[in-house]
Amino acid sequence: MDPNEIRYAVVGHPIGHTMSPFIHMRLFALNHRRERYGVLDVPPEELEQSMDRLSRLCGCNITIPHKQAIIPYLDAVEEKAACFGSVNTVKSENGVLTGYTTDGTGFRRALQAAGEKPEGRVVILGAGGAARAMAFEAALCGARITVAARPHSLPAAQQLCKDLMGKIPGTAAGFCALDEITDGIDLLANATPVGMYPRSEECPVSEEVVRSAGCVFDAVYNPNETLLLRLARKNGVKAVSGMSMLVWQAAAAQEIWYGAEFTESDIARLCGDAVLEMKKKFGNVILCGFMGCGKTTVGKIVAEKTGRAFVDMDRVIERNEGMTVAEIFAKSGEQRFRELEREAAAALGREHGLVIAAGGGTLLNRENAASLKGNGVVILLDASLSAIRTRLADDTSRPLLARPDRDAAMQRLFAERIKAYRDAADTAVPADGAPETVAEQVFSFIRPAVLP
Repeated sequence: MDPNEIRYAVVGHPIGHTMSPFIHMRLFALNHRRERYGVLDVPPEELEQSMDRLSRLCGCNITIPHKQAIIPYLDAVEEKAACFGSVNTVKSENGVLTGYTTDGTGFRRALQAAGEKPEGRVVILGAGGAARAMAFEAALCGARITVAARPHSLPAAQQLCKDLMGKIPGTAAGFCALDEITDGIDLLANATPVGMYPRSEECPVSEEVVRSAGCVFDAVYNPNETLLLRLARKNGVKAVSGMSMLVWQAAAAQEIWYGAEFTESDIARLCGDAVLEMKKKFGNVILCGFMGCGKTTVGKIVAEKTGRAFVDMDRVIERNEGMTVAEIFAKSGEQRFRELEREAAAALGREHGLVIAAGGGTLLNRENAASLKGNGVVILLDASLSAIRTRLADDTSRPLLARPDRDAAMQRLFAERIKAYRDAADTAVPADGAPETVAEQVFSFIRPAVLP
């Protein structure tokens, strides 16, 4: 086989935002295998004619909308996939295609890695494909299943319960509306898209329901920290994110393809790296640092180089209020400005594909940091105090420095803020040099990963 020809691929439609190549190439590297993994965008009407190409691969992952549609075109379907009625992994041996499912395995292993199991009373939110995989896996583990769905999905929830009880003898399964969930939940598992970016401030159930659960799992992985998971942690409930399921199901696929082996520590590291890569690839780039570090100048260069839009948070606030930052401070005080800053951070955190120059005090507030980091990477432009002093020598527009002891105030603020910047940042780049040099360092961090 041509070494430049892909041997594995993910197949779906549309598929522009997939994380599969990054995850699988990293998994191959953990097993010291040099492989090529591609992305095949196959519309539903072209699936049948694409099967010959898929048979020439060593294996492929199947995603929406093909998980059920591909089954009639396979030569064999493994027992678990047949039971679930879904295939997400195909292995090709001498042109013979066999379908498997690893979605449920990924769900179970993600929980196991967090010290949990899908047992006791498991409430599944949703009645679609992801819900089906989780419900079947939990039922195989002996759990009592409740499928909770919106009114229009209750027929699908009822059918899922019938399938569970018909295919897995002894399974106890029932369904209800989302607002009829009762207490006594061992595991609450979200299989709906509610909470997914860009509607990341939505939650599929009330905080009261979350509080009644022993553990909460969310299959949504963008953002990694959904509102559902935040509510769980706020109430002292164990929370498990969807990225772990995504990585574990990919690991299970490679076990099928060639007998791969992975440790929990390897997968945990990969989960963290995948979250960061996802933010770099699809989220925002947030530049933070002390006043005068070059956020605006560097940000504009990075935005132009990457084809992103540039946003200066202070300018957003000024446009919204119809006055300058200095005028806001003079008229309403710093506290009012910080309130406006929180509103701007929350709004920009729901956007994507931006380069954002954060105000000098923005990242001092943990709420602001959470809003921006939920869908982005934070990069500290780490300029020295001496460089900042030189750059701001003739700048009289900084309200916090408009005082007789200007230099002492600058030193004090810098000392107070630099640790908070470093704690909030995903990385730091030296920022004493020319803007073009600093921008190149930023770009080096956010450019797509060079895979093995």
